[in-house]
Amino acid sequence: MDVMDGQSPTGLEGHQSDDDQNVRQAAQLLSSGNPAAAIECLNGKTLNLDGHLLMAEALWTQAGPGGTRESLKHYEAAELAAGADVSNVSKQAAVALGHGWALLQLKDPNAHGKLAFARDLAQKDGNSAAIDFVDSLLENAEQVEQADSSTEEATWAAFVKAYVTSDQPVVFMCGSIHEPLDEASASGVARLKEAGVKAVKSVNVSETGPELPGGLQTLSSLSVKLPQLYLKGALVENWMKLDTKDLRSLLADAGANLRSEESEPCHGVFSDGLENWQIRLIDLISKRGLGDWDSKAKELQPDFPESPKTGSELEEAWNHLAPLVKDKLEEQQEMPCGHSCNTC
Repeated sequence: MDVMDGQSPTGLEGHQSDDDQNVRQAAQLLSSGNPAAAIECLNGKTLNLDGHLLMAEALWTQAGPGGTRESLKHYEAAELAAGADVSNVSKQAAVALGHGWALLQLKDPNAHGKLAFARDLAQKDGNSAAIDFVDSLLENAEQVEQADSSTEEATWAAFVKAYVTSDQPVVFMCGSIHEPLDEASASGVARLKEAGVKAVKSVNVSETGPELPGGLQTLSSLSVKLPQLYLKGALVENWMKLDTKDLRSLLADAGANLRSEESEPCHGVFSDGLENWQIRLIDLISKRGLGDWDSKAKELQPDFPESPKTGSELEEAWNHLAPLVKDKLEEQQEMPCGHSCNTC
């Protein structure tokens, strides 16, 4: 389809200087259906604008209909070269259009911005055919994205419905309760512990296994916000923003395994030889994880004035305390409070 004053969408032109001999030879190889030979012809050579465009097209053709990100660096180089000639707006628009089209096929988030830029250049150049072409690409892309999103969400919903077949509480997350793999999942685990959860069924959507069909871990990274908590077979919306007491009430009503509200943290063998503020610090870390030392220091001070007063001092104290905690864990694996101390 000719969209730029008779040029191809890549903007490739047939200059006849001696410096373009490799480009002309590669173009002939590509047109004869031999992209690999065209790539070999251009490889290691100093490429001009047309050379980069041809290399991008050869790499794309060799990769097949889905294309390859290897082409993008050559589109970028061609754009830089085209930008050096500010008077040739038509050429700049052609290169930007080719670049934007490639990004769109690769579902790159920068595709829309690049195509909008190409449209602005085409409008400046007065090329209505190119403008219509960009508008058509953007419209089709939006329809495909909406369809893809709906399909992903439907697939995820079907999996969850099939998996959550009882009233048993289930949390879908990245990683496990003991080893969450991202900040959101770690925060979710902390919220469950704050609500008093001793044990809960979790599904790790970050790896394929007997419970998780291949591909769903990709879906979860695209459109599904994790972690998700299901109680009595239903999704609990915005559960991480609920007040701790409200969340505990929902969990209790759903039959979750909760520790007693009256239970005291870290008693028995584990607390022998520890100061009271150290026991409280371990309890805070078991619930909330490491970090946020300033907040923990402020929380300890009213009840334990002898505890470290600053976040940096508290972190240093924990670094000295952690090996002792690890030794004690070997003596008492499970805390009476129901929490774990895996952060050690």
